[in-house]
Amino acid sequence: MRTKIYDPEKHRLMYFEEEASEEFWTEKWKKLASHTFLNPPRQRRIIRTTRRYLPVGSRILEGGCGLGQVVYALDKVGFKTHGIDFSSQVVEAVNKNWPHLAVTCGDVRNLQVQDGAYDGYWSFGVIEHFIDGYDDIAQEMKRVLREGGYLFLTFPSFNQFRQTRAAAGSYLSLDDHDSDFSKFYQFALNAQDLIKYFKSLGFELLKHGGNSSLHGLAEDSQFFSFIESFLEKFPARVGTAISAAMDIIIGRYAGHSCLLVLRKKEQ
Repeated sequence: MRTKIYDPEKHRLMYFEEEASEEFWTEKWKKLASHTFLNPPRQRRIIRTTRRYLPVGSRILEGGCGLGQVVYALDKVGFKTHGIDFSSQVVEAVNKNWPHLAVTCGDVRNLQVQDGAYDGYWSFGVIEHFIDGYDDIAQEMKRVLREGGYLFLTFPSFNQFRQTRAAAGSYLSLDDHDSDFSKFYQFALNAQDLIKYFKSLGFELLKHGGNSSLHGLAEDSQFFSFIESFLEKFPARVGTAISAAMDIIIGRYAGHSCLLVLRKKEQ
């Protein structure tokens, strides 16, 4: 069972369920592998976002690529995309099913690539899984991006809706709770803290958006949980359209995840 605990000192939520270890991700991706490889993803929103900032042919890294869905989609439209993941079994499965993709084993905290090797870096829900923080990952993001390169960063958001609930005492507090840190899964992070941090590294913010607003509300509201379940009875495009509309209206307030687009300043 997933437990959410508020950390008032660092102004974030902590999710406890199961450690996000290599073994955890290997088993998770195995369950999705057959469907993913038989139904190559389109990832239209990601492609649109990437094209908005980078021309086709640009060199892009996805750090923590899992089954390579994003690598596949960006490669298909002409980006020179490289995926890195720390699960050797997952990488082996990607290489077997999509041998045309450049997907290799690696550690996002210590990338074995040259400085400034990439024009863009996509990171989907990676930095929040490290209980010791994301500084090592961020430093590598900065190093491997060229000057003027773009960082596309997503993470679970400690949004205004969740902050309001935390202030009202709706979550357990880390100050009053003995947590089993071996079961730490992820943080929900404050976007403003991330923006401030990456600016200190020499990035400028270009876009700040929220995604999956309905899911973000459903996590803490029985009413919205019912709505989310109800929409699952309809064709996927219906739920997708409603979710997209909600993201436009209240994404910054209630989005389960946050998207930051940042640009590495030129020296």
